Amino acid sequence: MSKKHVFLFLLFINTAVFCQVVNIESIRNHTDSSRFLGGVKLDFDLTKNVNTFFDLTNDITLQYNSGKHIFLFLNSIVFTEGNTDTFTDKSVQHFRYNYRLKPRLTLEAFTQLQKDNVSFINFRALAGLGTRFRLFRSEKNKFFLGTLIMYEHENSVGNSGDVIDKTTRGNIYFSFNLNLNKNIAISSTTYYQPKLNLFSDYRISSETSFSFTFFKKLALVTSFSYQLDKFPVLGIPNSQYKLENGIQYTF
Repeated sequence: MSKKHVFLFLLFINTAVFCQVVNIESIRNHTDSSRFLGGVKLDFDLTKNVNTFFDLTNDITLQYNSGKHIFLFLNSIVFTEGNTDTFTDKSVQHFRYNYRLKPRLTLEAFTQLQKDNVSFINFRALAGLGTRFRLFRSEKNKFFLGTLIMYEHENSVGNSGDVIDKTTRGNIYFSFNLNLNKNIAISSTTYYQPKLNLFSDYRISSETSFSFTFFKKLALVTSFSYQLDKFPVLGIPNSQYKLENGIQYTF
């Protein structure tokens, strides 16, 4: 797979405030060669209802492969302007280390810092480790299964003050990438994250993207994301979803 720096300029159709589970699979570059890979993404979102909101999202991704070692870093910041107020309402920093133990088996460890004012999350810190299995791989298609355990420390907004929640969750994900031909590709990732001491408290998050390359390195991209949280932060709905449409340029 060739080295790619991806710049995405997207005009979004947003249907809800979204995303507490970060989809790392969507930025992972599947390659066995030793190299440095990176990407920058800019997203623009304009919403008009009772108020007018303008969002600008900047994502920076870095991946370095060295033999059996893979290092992956994501930094994401969202700037939101609502009427006359400008503020930052969301940010994520994610670092992941992979060690390829066998051709089909990889060990994973990660840490993540997150805040999301719109979802009433003042601060969330995660740390986890586990395994990643390559179920199937061909030149065009790839299927993966991940099984991890993670520790979660969350500070969220409550009725009478901040709420602190410290817990351990499972983190199971299934992802695939399908290249139907040289112009059409489909990718999808689904996460299941239950509390280990209370399996009725879980999160499910799924994201599926469809891309159509219409001219050299230009592609139309449509993504649909859905999330279900059985016990969300106070005031946030149990289910959320988002539809995105945009243009992707790769070089």
